[in-house]
Amino acid sequence: MATITDIASMAEVSISTVSRVLNYDPSLSVTEETKRKIFEAAEKLNYTKYKTKQKQKVIAPIKQPKKEISIGIVQWRIDDEELEDIYYMSIRMGVEKRAAELGCDLLKISQLDPSVIQNLDGLLAIGKFTQEKVTELHDLHPNLCVIGSNFPLDDYDSVNTDFAQATELALSHLIDLGHQKIAFIGAEESQNMYGYRRYKTPTVNTYVDMMKHYDLYDDAYFIVKENSALDVKTGEDLALQALKMWDQELPTAILAANDAFAIGIIHTLTAKGIAVPEEISVMGINDISVSRYVSPPLSSVRAFTEEMGETGIELLYNRIANPSVARRIFLSTDLIVRESTGEPRKT
Repeated sequence: MATITDIASMAEVSISTVSRVLNYDPSLSVTEETKRKIFEAAEKLNYTKYKTKQKQKVIAPIKQPKKEISIGIVQWRIDDEELEDIYYMSIRMGVEKRAAELGCDLLKISQLDPSVIQNLDGLLAIGKFTQEKVTELHDLHPNLCVIGSNFPLDDYDSVNTDFAQATELALSHLIDLGHQKIAFIGAEESQNMYGYRRYKTPTVNTYVDMMKHYDLYDDAYFIVKENSALDVKTGEDLALQALKMWDQELPTAILAANDAFAIGIIHTLTAKGIAVPEEISVMGINDISVSRYVSPPLSSVRAFTEEMGETGIELLYNRIANPSVARRIFLSTDLIVRESTGEPRKT
């Protein structure tokens, strides 16, 4: 694992600045450019190359194109928003790395200009786009791959993480430690999600289903803000609201919807003098690169974001070379135990 010193050296900033940026210190005043340099350095130094060393592709191209392939990237998160939750930054960096290895020319698309897009060989969309936006992108170019969307396939490829599995791993870890009072704090950007249930994300629904299955569900410990971003600040605010509501009936563990939320929750608990994990364990999902540097280091479930980016490029590369049936790929996840989770407090 890269150290904070390694990140500081690559980003050419002080160690203290790196530590405060990676911990999302709200009192720190630095430029967006500095933050980006630090987050990108952390990503590069902690690149989780899951594949074996042998030269093996997720999907091997059937034939090599005769010319350099040009691919447009459409991002759901704009540059500044990318820094609030670097999950999508990590996917983008995986896209860029694999595209360079395949010799693809990438063009960042900020405006959907048909005259530009029709001269490209394909489009790669990163993020939770609405169904209308995905349809618009597919109408603009038949060769489309979407990373991070949960909408049904419509003759385009897609890549996502198995967040139902991730949630099951996270809850199983907490239950195995002996926790029964496990709260959930999260949010949903509902207008960008597909499904017929009230809540749309696999993480939220798996939490409810699994906790009810084990007869552990308590509505007082289920907090989901609808139509909201999943960033550190929202995690802080919801945790503060939850503590006021819970009063003396605190849970022994909190599962956060993602790592950014978990970091915000830890901020609030620490500010209120509640020790993590001695009094409340905190568990995240995604295992973004900064999670190992927060205090305490965050237990999480790793989503292989760089691999998602690589797989998206490979799907699109293969589709351009040999159009075929649309493919939906879900990547597995991995439990990462650090210092933010432990046995439940003694009552």
